[in-house]
Amino acid sequence: MNTQPIVDAAKTLLHAEAHSIDAVADQLGADFVAAVQLVANCPGVIMTTGSGTSGTIARRLAHLLATCGMHAFFVHPADALHGPSAAVTPGDVLIALSKAGKSAEINHFARVTRERGGKVISLTWKPESELGGLSDIVLTLPAAVDAEGEGVLPFGSTLAAGALCDALCLAAKHLRGFDLATLTQTHPAGATAELVRR
Repeated sequence: MNTQPIVDAAKTLLHAEAHSIDAVADQLGADFVAAVQLVANCPGVIMTTGSGTSGTIARRLAHLLATCGMHAFFVHPADALHGPSAAVTPGDVLIALSKAGKSAEINHFARVTRERGGKVISLTWKPESELGGLSDIVLTLPAAVDAEGEGVLPFGSTLAAGALCDALCLAAKHLRGFDLATLTQTHPAGATAELVRR
């Protein structure tokens, strides 16, 4: 069996995914800085939301923000339609991830957040989408179709969104002055604290 086509296809995908992350880095600018400042200076809570793979990245972002000392948690957009969006108060920030910006439940959550005095940051391929229009700040993800599995499966888009979320988290952490030494207290069961002590 000739296995080279398998390796070649994998390499092609990985290079395309890497390029999609490079494209995110190349377009960082004023909107990113504004998002960092909004997150770092949030006087309330930071909620993240998304469906499918976007939801997985949104949940990861909430975890990382909380790890860096911010009051953050993930809210599933379908659950938000059944009452929890009432928890939004002025000063809160919703970070919504949606590749196309067309998910009805995410857009409804964003709309309620705005109506209740919160701010919305969106990460999307489509800044002109309904979600983009509902957002105070739109962080546009490059539409790298060649980085998606067979042009459809959310491979590169997921990685690019995760990388952008990482950059947002780290920048907000620095702006807030969060001390990594705190991790020795909050990660007693893992290896993270050992890395900090080095």
